[in-house]
Amino acid sequence: MADCRALVALLVGLLAGVQALDQGQPCVNPNGEAGKCILFRECQPLLTIYNKPVNTPQDTKFLTESRCGVFERKTLVCCAGVPDSGKTSLPETPNCGIQLSDRIFGGQPTKIDEFPWTALIEYEKPDGRFGFHCGGSIINERYVLTAAHCINAIPRTWKVHRVRLGEWDLSNNSDCEEEFCSAAPIDLDIEKIVVHTGYNPRDKSHVNDIALIRFNRAVHFSETIRPICLPLSAALKSRKHAGLTSFAAGWGKTETAAQSEKKLKVEMTVRELSECSPVYKRSGIFLQPTQMCAGGVRQKDTCSGDSGGPLMRQLTGTWYLIGVVSFGPSKCGTPDVPGVYTNVAEYSDWIRDNVY
Repeated sequence: MADCRALVALLVGLLAGVQALDQGQPCVNPNGEAGKCILFRECQPLLTIYNKPVNTPQDTKFLTESRCGVFERKTLVCCAGVPDSGKTSLPETPNCGIQLSDRIFGGQPTKIDEFPWTALIEYEKPDGRFGFHCGGSIINERYVLTAAHCINAIPRTWKVHRVRLGEWDLSNNSDCEEEFCSAAPIDLDIEKIVVHTGYNPRDKSHVNDIALIRFNRAVHFSETIRPICLPLSAALKSRKHAGLTSFAAGWGKTETAAQSEKKLKVEMTVRELSECSPVYKRSGIFLQPTQMCAGGVRQKDTCSGDSGGPLMRQLTGTWYLIGVVSFGPSKCGTPDVPGVYTNVAEYSDWIRDNVY
């Protein structure tokens, strides 16, 4: 029987002579099959070989030659059968929607590792200035989900520049709280942006207000950079949220306001669409079933979040993205005027079809 400890040592030790790939990059295994460079513990075909009662020399050779890099001192292997050529999949529980520490909700400021899927979209402005004015949610290692209006309804002189992940306090380069210091946030260049073809910037109802941003490389997940789950299954897509508690999070930075250097959260009740539609109809805004409402309580609104940022609910311990911040009353936190969100469950198939 092969000595497991020796095998692990061999896997790690031989990595010195390997051209290291990043986690998530495409690769070719020793059999010439296309695969993806992932954590050894996540590659079931190799784990099956590793866990055999007896490992042949060929088994050991195949395992050692499958190595492709190291991530946080853990072995990465080229795993065949995993989507390659840059193609990505959408994670499902328990690989998404998890905060590494439990937090007591209440009060506006977030903890440093709370809602680690929140992202900031950076814009380049005239005269070489830059600024964060929209948010988004990490949905896998290559994509952030945001609002279409953050792409197509911005000032003409602005250009979408980069996406920042792992941020908490914009006023500090290094964030620390209660003796925990997070790694520095990362700024990712953009490879591609997909805006829903049904979105019209001139439509004040903001129907189909949803977009995807693809990074130019895969991101490594950490305590402060993790994906949120999407409502992908039929049961989750049909789930009703009206009357239940939800949360939005962000930096309060919209196209016209800049409110906080620190990531904020706000607790809101999801409203029936039939309850908020008449409020907006008076202004000539006709809400659709692909939209949802939340809030409508004085001084509790997604001015405390970001345009494009997440509306979330925790279901059986896992956080799900149920809405994307779209628009609301011109005076934030107006009583009886809920904010409007793109209903993510209505777009789960569109998201699946547009990530690669």
